[in-house]
Amino acid sequence: MPISSAPSVPAVETPRLPQWERAAVLVLFLLILAFKVCYLRVLPINSDESQHLHVAWGWTQGMVQYRDYFDNHTPLFHLAMAPLVAWLGEQSDILFKMRIAMLPLVAASLGCIYWLGARLYSKRAGIWAVLLTGTCPFFLLKGSEFRADILWTTLWLATLAFGLTGRFTRSRAFATGLLLGTTFGVSMKTSLLLVSLLAALGLVLWLSPKLERKTLLAHSVGNTLLFLAGLCVVPLAIAAFFTAKGALPNLIYCVFEHNAVPGQGFRLRGLFHIALFVLLPPLITLVGRTILRTDNERPLAAQRALVFLTGAIFLLLLYYFWPHVTPQDYLPVVPLFALSIAPWLLRMRKKGALVLLLLAIYQITLAAKERSPFAPKADRSDLLLTDVLRLTKSSDFVMDAKGETIFRRRPFYYVLETLTQRRMKQGLLLDTIAEDMVKTRTCVSLLTRLPGKTLQWVEEHYVPVTGQIWVTGRFLPPPPQKEESDSRHFEVAIATQYVVASADGPVQGAMDGVPCAGPVFLNPGPHTFTCNDPRPLAVFWAQAAEKGFTPFHNVPHP
Repeated sequence: MPISSAPSVPAVETPRLPQWERAAVLVLFLLILAFKVCYLRVLPINSDESQHLHVAWGWTQGMVQYRDYFDNHTPLFHLAMAPLVAWLGEQSDILFKMRIAMLPLVAASLGCIYWLGARLYSKRAGIWAVLLTGTCPFFLLKGSEFRADILWTTLWLATLAFGLTGRFTRSRAFATGLLLGTTFGVSMKTSLLLVSLLAALGLVLWLSPKLERKTLLAHSVGNTLLFLAGLCVVPLAIAAFFTAKGALPNLIYCVFEHNAVPGQGFRLRGLFHIALFVLLPPLITLVGRTILRTDNERPLAAQRALVFLTGAIFLLLLYYFWPHVTPQDYLPVVPLFALSIAPWLLRMRKKGALVLLLLAIYQITLAAKERSPFAPKADRSDLLLTDVLRLTKSSDFVMDAKGETIFRRRPFYYVLETLTQRRMKQGLLLDTIAEDMVKTRTCVSLLTRLPGKTLQWVEEHYVPVTGQIWVTGRFLPPPPQKEESDSRHFEVAIATQYVVASADGPVQGAMDGVPCAGPVFLNPGPHTFTCNDPRPLAVFWAQAAEKGFTPFHNVPHP
């Protein structure tokens, strides 16, 4: 970032805001705060949130990410959250409490946006850039979830704020690289940000006057090396740490190889997208050139152009080259456009502030339309966790898709997210879920996202005891009419303790010829239960019966 080679000060002193504008700013800030607080409880839990929290919990159990359980994100977010997870312990509403921990990160991001706007333009521009970012639906909705992208965005904005708002000395160059390297430790999507930043820097140098370009290049060589040295510190430290834990090959597979699904690279979706791909680069370059040539302050003009170009190039690369685009991927780029749009509109004097106000209101209306902050709470994942914690012990395995049960180990190594499912469809990963459940004696399963073969197997060998939770067992068929005895033949897949029960409770009889009136251990395979009870019966996990769960009412009995 040699562009910030000279001190950076606001180009225009911010005049005292008109009374109506001050009132508008205050109301918007209060609305953003109200929406964020309400969304903590109202937004449904995203499966990514459960996955992140399950990974953080794994660290509190002495396990090592990648080696002992799967995750396809870099580890710093989970390591940072693990102490808080350990302090809170096993709580059914822990996801909502962990969302609260994201608020300081969101506040820090907004602080970085204001600092960038105030230093590159004016304090007034910084305020409106914050408001444009804070009211954006991406920031209000995805920015209210518990996810690594929040810390990723904060570190990215801190990198820009530190690197672009002061003389780019050697110490600042190293510290800026260190911040960006830490951002890599939170998400590998930082690679896209770095490529965008370097491409934008090259464009700015190319578009700058020849004399200025020579000066910047002469000044940048030594600082660039220090920046790169700082950039390598955290990634190398992470590599050394996981090497010591014997998990570096696992990290390389999970973070790099697993995410690079064949056939998911460059894509064009028809004539319109091809035309955009051809036209956007020269248009982006033209806008960058306009920013450079119309802003007379140096090097502020170059810094302003760099902010816009980085955001524009990032969007272009994300849309056309990134294998799996999600709404949260836009979090680090929304502020960059807000930092370009707000100062440009403010040049219109009173009309500009009014346009910004209307734009902010429009954005917050879009967010409310997608999910009202005052709607009743729709997600009841806390009820699922309550049931799982009551049903299982800490040593029990639970088969879920991405760690929804958070505090329990999973029998299958991979999480069943989009990229895993693509790999399974391409034959790059084998579906060994049923075999792993048998091997680990997994007695509890959810049905969410299970591959077709495994879903059929679970439905055959498990019975539902709540709307979402299935436990190992079978509904017993009625005895064959031709047989004189009331024998019922069935098969189980998991070796564990079972009970036979009707809707009214346990049933006495003989299991494989041996009298039983309570829990009995059964090995996988065929069995016979004999009794004189004509009612519908089920054989299912004894621990579930002890805890008051039954497959007949589909709800737990306390």
